[in-house]
Amino acid sequence: MKPTLRTLYWWLLGLVLALLVYILSSGPVLAASFWLREATGWDGWYASIYLYIPLFALGHNNPIDWYIEFWVRLLGTVGPG
Repeated sequence: MKPTLRTLYWWLLGLVLALLVYILSSGPVLAASFWLREATGWDGWYASIYLYIPLFALGHNNPIDWYIEFWVRLLGTVGPG
């Protein structure tokens, strides 16, 4: 089966949507895990960070970092360290 332009379009759309969901989930998931760490004292909640390591590779002072920080402040918690 020869790939068509339509097939390429749907694959790219799926990829973009998956990346969007990945980025948008980072703030609430990380903030909730930081909050749970503070509430329970169990460091295992920090394991959720491993899922988002590619986002941390972008460094500080970028829109994704600001988005994560927004969620962390919204839940009134702090990150590790």
